This record gives sequence, structure tokens and C-alpha cells, in this order.
Amino acid sequence: MVLRDGRKAVIRRARPRDAKPVIDHVNAVAAEGIYLLTERLALTPKEERVVFRKHDAVTAIYLVAVEEDEILGTATFSRGIPTKSRHVASLGIILRKDARGIGLGRALMQAGIDWARSVGVQKLTLGVFDSNTAARALYRRLGFVQEGRLKGHAIIRGKPVDELRLSLWL
Repeated sequence: MVLRDGRKAVIRRARPRDAKPVIDHVNAVAAEGIYLLTERLALTPKEERVVFRKHDAVTAIYLVAVEEDEILGTATFSRGIPTKSRHVASLGIILRKDARGIGLGRALMQAGIDWARSVGVQKLTLGVFDSNTAARALYRRLGFVQEGRLKGHAIIRGKPVDELRLSLWL
């Protein structure tokens, strides 16, 4: 795909050789201190490859957006394991700072939504900090609605921030 800034990116499933770049990517975004609940992904590349293998494209999928061999973004979609929640998948998306606002988030989300539909997922859920207005706007444009609010769920830069629980029925 061609991004709004003219760069070309490919969205594909994560591969074993992506493990270290993905860890570095997650840690770089976590270091910003405002978008992720986690502060550092403390996995080794070997452990991250195990995570990739668990994303078998039936119960879960781990997507990466790459420009040449550079990770611009990641998205994970994982459906429930118990029979009672197998129709629901949770998701997480992480974009590098210079890859925000150029259509990549929407493309990653759409790829995940397409996967979810193809495996029979009926509902997608996610959590987003109330302070992340750009992500909230994207999710709203994709049809997600708020189902809950966890008051003061995170402390960001010394202030309590709510986490919103959003969902999309497919």
C-alpha cells in the first residue's frame, strides 16, 4: 500500500525474523509513556518467536506493517479460547511515531477486521486511553462503540487517565 506520506508499506503476518525488530518497536512506543499500559516488553527474541507461533491465523493473528525491513506498526487479534467467548476477539495496535496519521492504522485495523470475519469472529474489543484522541477517532470511524470506562485505570505523566473499552460487532 502507498501511505499518505508517499512511503510504501506491506502488511503481513509476523515472521520469526521479525522478533527482535518487533520487540524494539514495542519498546520504542512504550518509551513514549502515553499510549501503552506496558512500560517495556521484556521478552527475548526466542520468546517472541513463540508468541508469533501461537498466532496461528485461526485463533489469533499477529500482523506487522513494514517498509522494506523496517517495522512501522503491529497489530494483534486474538479470539477467546473458551467456547462461550470464541466469537469475540481482542486486539491491540501499536504504531511508530512517524507512522501515525498517514493511513497505516486504518489499514492494519482493516486487515485484522477482514481476518476476524474470515474465521467467524462476531465481535472485536479493545482498550484505549481516553487521552489518545487520534486512536479513538480512528476506532469511531471504523464503527467501534464504547461499552465501558475504567476510571483512572492508568497514571500517565502523573495524572489518572481512563481506559475506554470499545467494541465492534461484525
